[in-house]
Amino acid sequence: MQYNIPKSTIHDKIKALNRGEEVTMKLKLGRFTSTFSAEYEQVLVDHIKDLSNRCMPLMKKEFLKLAYDLAEVMKIPHRFNKEKGSAGKHFYYDFMKRHSDISLRAPESTSMMRAVGFNKPQVDLFYDNLEKLMKQYKFTLSRIYNCDETGVSCVHKHQKVLAPKAIRQVGKLTSAERGKNITVLFCMSANGHYMPPFFVFPRQRMNERLMVNAPAESIGVAQPKGWMNSDFFLQYLRIFVKHTQPTKENPVLLLMDGHCSHKTLAVINFCRENHIHLMSSPPHTTHKLQPLDRTFMKPFKDAYSQRCDLWIRTNAGCRITDYDIAGLVKEAFIKVARLDIAVSGFKCTGIHPFDRHLFSDLDYLAADMTNIPLEQTETSSNALNNEQAVVISNLIIEEQMKESEQSISEPITTSPKPSTSTAPDLVQIIHNLSPLPDAAKKRTAARKRKSERSEILTSSPYKKVAEEKENEKNMKDKKKEIKSKFKVAMGGKGKQTKRIKTKGKSVDKGKEATNERPKGKKGSEVEPLTETSNTNITICVVCLEDTDEDWIQCSSCRGWVHEACADIPECGDGFICDRCRLF
Repeated sequence: MQYNIPKSTIHDKIKALNRGEEVTMKLKLGRFTSTFSAEYEQVLVDHIKDLSNRCMPLMKKEFLKLAYDLAEVMKIPHRFNKEKGSAGKHFYYDFMKRHSDISLRAPESTSMMRAVGFNKPQVDLFYDNLEKLMKQYKFTLSRIYNCDETGVSCVHKHQKVLAPKAIRQVGKLTSAERGKNITVLFCMSANGHYMPPFFVFPRQRMNERLMVNAPAESIGVAQPKGWMNSDFFLQYLRIFVKHTQPTKENPVLLLMDGHCSHKTLAVINFCRENHIHLMSSPPHTTHKLQPLDRTFMKPFKDAYSQRCDLWIRTNAGCRITDYDIAGLVKEAFIKVARLDIAVSGFKCTGIHPFDRHLFSDLDYLAADMTNIPLEQTETSSNALNNEQAVVISNLIIEEQMKESEQSISEPITTSPKPSTSTAPDLVQIIHNLSPLPDAAKKRTAARKRKSERSEILTSSPYKKVAEEKENEKNMKDKKKEIKSKFKVAMGGKGKQTKRIKTKGKSVDKGKEATNERPKGKKGSEVEPLTETSNTNITICVVCLEDTDEDWIQCSSCRGWVHEACADIPECGDGFICDRCRLF
């Protein structure tokens, strides 16, 4: 009765055994047989896996259409729907049962920059830098940290819920249509030690109420857009030093992404003074190389959404505001900040235990299929020449790129091909029906941008590069400041009154003004134009002051300059001010 075998069948088999006959059971498929042989189905499985490794997997409808097209091309008898040009659901379910290594999955959105960013040369350089630091300083589990930012909002994401059938829409309450993004910085070590979170609220002024029920010793700051900047990150590093107590004999390694707020000269100098070794990951690779992204962020976001749902259910009629965020983050943080999550995060990224061969060629396959050539980072030639023994040249990176492209462009199979002579023909037919992305057809990017790479930010070469960038930035800011001040000195937009020149005097429209000349002016020179609005004060183009000194006029912009501020040529003619030379 357990196997639903008829009693008469069992009686007949027993009689046959008593007569000494051999009893065999032949399984029958009925009048229907499988459309494709095992060889054909294995080629389909290989093609599905190949496209999935290239971040271009087949959808269910595409697979069913491919099965129909294959049966038509190979002239295999089938019972597929010819009107729709697609295989049916029964074929799909039987195929999935026969191949348990294939399943219907919800893909994770992967941007083109992430696909092209995670390539073998960039990852190898990351592990080279990590191995160099590990060998030099012998970091233990408790001295390796990873920090990363994430965003939370009062409008949380929903999870699946239970509801009655036959209802088209199932509603669930939220606090608003859209919420502001609040940045939270997390940090954990390889042995499971978690630092207090750091909050950046999108506000003009910080309010103590925002940190009510926040995690112990956590800090909150206010920024108009709620973004992390270099000043806030430097403030967090001071807290980091208090908790980790790094020394020359026992330094700390801090791994993070390459955001601009992490790589300023002030941050680098602070870390060098406090024995913190900063190392950045390659751009767009945090989903593979950053422990927090691999094992912590997803459970934290799920726990945060659950706490938000519980808060709305227990506080009926109320909305989650910025003042409730810290308490909700605390509850989710306590639930997720576990030892196993931290240890697994550093292990699955190959950081500790160190494993530079963690990723195979299949993991880099998507980078070659994106058809976007990588641009190498332009570094300062002066700083690199001074430290040639330390800095890795761009030529080595380019050679590694060529080698990786050659290795990746070769066909990679995830499972053994059928051993029959028709296997290559089947593979070619499958590729004709569902072509693979062609890595040979490189397209030119519409906009070329400098690509970055993994760097040891506290090293001397990178510090020199950062100093040069800081000097360039200061020079640009200084030029911009001089230009804006000069514009104000000339009258500004909408503030300069219209001047009507008459014989012997200058008159503003509707108001008479005196025509006093600066001291030491040449007799044949023209009236100065560097006057503030509604006044007759002459301002120096260089120092932007109106002190009573000897003056000289620029032959280009007709502005006045103190002779002490001017570099007057020996001939005394054709003087051009610094502003005209710069701009």
